[in-house]
Parts: sequence; structure tokens; C-alpha cells
Amino acid sequence: MKKRQKGSEARLIEHIEKNFRFPLDRRLLLGPGDDCAVLRHGAGKDLVITTDEMVEGTHYLARFATPEDLARKLMRINLSDLASMGEVKPVSCVVGSGLRKNTPKAFTLRFMKALKAEALRFGISIAGGNLAGARENHFYMTVWGESGGSEIVTRYGAKPGDLLFNVGPLGLAAAGLEILMGGRPGERRKFPGLVKAFWQPEPMLEAGALIGREGLASAMLDNSDGLARSADIISELSRCRVIVSPGEGVCAPALRAYSALKKKPWRHYAINGGEDYGLIFTAPAGRLARIKKLLPSVAVVGRLEKGSGSEIENFNGKVKSFEHF
Repeated sequence: MKKRQKGSEARLIEHIEKNFRFPLDRRLLLGPGDDCAVLRHGAGKDLVITTDEMVEGTHYLARFATPEDLARKLMRINLSDLASMGEVKPVSCVVGSGLRKNTPKAFTLRFMKALKAEALRFGISIAGGNLAGARENHFYMTVWGESGGSEIVTRYGAKPGDLLFNVGPLGLAAAGLEILMGGRPGERRKFPGLVKAFWQPEPMLEAGALIGREGLASAMLDNSDGLARSADIISELSRCRVIVSPGEGVCAPALRAYSALKKKPWRHYAINGGEDYGLIFTAPAGRLARIKKLLPSVAVVGRLEKGSGSEIENFNGKVKSFEHF
């Protein structure tokens, strides 16, 4: 088993969570520390808000990113945060960008056209935004939705004895990014699904809403930084020991074939790789049959015990999830 260590980004986030507390604001139901903030703004309706961005050189390289790619992914990674909170209906968003002076006008127009198409696809409006000059291109969005009749699902409710579940892809986006970084046209043609998984993650709004509406999860988050990092977060916030143990059934055929080509274990991508934007959630073991019935594609990828920290079973490789700092 591999013991997980807390990185510098995690320590910075921990500092932010401790210092940005506003107990006098009774409308703020959930602040820093989860995928979204939650504000009470009407009887039976809470406002669920999140923000995320894409920065050139950090999240992508200009040589393999089209404006359509960037617009689609920006919308989807933000909506994924809403999905992770349970029964939340996306409503609207604001979008901003910092652009280099030499950014072609055509690039900007194509980005905006694709962004509008994405908004229409997911049934939300674009309410405004901001433009600024920058040394490197970056794009950011703040999106909000309304909660339904069920309770918001947070990252904090996991308990010893719970099972760790995943719904959605595992490791596909990491393999897709590796293909893009390698720049080999043959691999892009052979594994188009992996490249698509990186650029067009599917926000799991329906699955998240079902999990929230049916009260299935004790804790949940979207899988943006990899399974290992997701386990760390659940361990830290729910104060449990998380044992990660993904079985063979979670490996998609395309990832298995690509892993064989690269002579790497598929778990390298599934455990370390981020940007899949599926849902990782916990639930009591007694709910397993019901969860399987309602979400046939769900997979058990671990368990929770008393203690602290997270460990990886059946994996001898180096465990390293993405850190910004």
C-alpha cells in the first residue's frame, strides 16, 4: 500500500478554508472547501455557485488546443462541479478571459460561437463577463444553479464502513492528454476516444441529480484531480481512512489497449490521472444493491475505515496527482 502525503496546494487550500469564514452571514450555507458555494436565496431554493478556469501552459498548450476545444471544456468542467452537489439545475454563467495582444480575432469569434452552442446544449444562459489583456491566454467562468427539493451533497459526510464509488470514466483524460503532449498523429487517430475524453468531459448532471434526489451518497465530489487526490480530499474532510482499490472492471477497453501499447499499468492513469470529471462518492455498504440498480454503470473503487489518510491497494507505481503549486 502507498501512503499519501499532503501537497503544497492542499496545504494552501486548507489555509484558505480556515481563514475565509463568515459566521455572521446566515445566507452562506456552504463556503470554501467544497466543489461549490451554497447561498440561501429563497424558500426551498438555494443558489449553488462555482468557478473554474483554463490557463495556457497549466491546463493546455496552444499547439494542440482549438478555440472550440477550450470553450467546450470550460463549460463542462464548471457544470461538473454543480453535478457533484446533487440535485442542482444549472441556470446561468458569466465568462471572462485574458488574451495576448496577438490573439487572432478569428480565434476569439470561434471561441464565443462554440461557447454559445455549449450553453444552449446544456440549457443555460451567458449573462455577461469580462475581457483583459494577458501574457498568456486564460479563460474562466462562474456558473450558478438552483438546488432541487433534496439536500445538497457535500464532501464532508463519509463514515467508516462506507464504500467508495465511481461513476464515469477513470484515467481516459490522462491518457488523452499524454497523446496530445506526445504529438504523435498515429496515436491520435488510433485512440480518438481518449483525446475526446480530455477535451469533452461529460458533466454528470443526471447522475448527480439522481444521487442527490434519492439520498444515496454520504459525501461526493467530481473527479477533477484524479482518484488518488479525490480519496485524499474525502479522507481530510470526512476524517476517515480511505482505501482505494479499483478493480479490472473500471478499465475501459481503449485505456487497456493504450496502456498495453505504452507498457504501463492502466491503474497508473486511473489513479494518478485527473480531468475525468466523473463523480466520486461514498455510501453505506447496505445501499450497494440500490445504487447498482439505479446507476448500473457505477463501480466500487474502495472503502472507508477508521483512521486518517488514504492508501492505494494493488498498485506498485508512483502515486502522484496533479498539484498547481
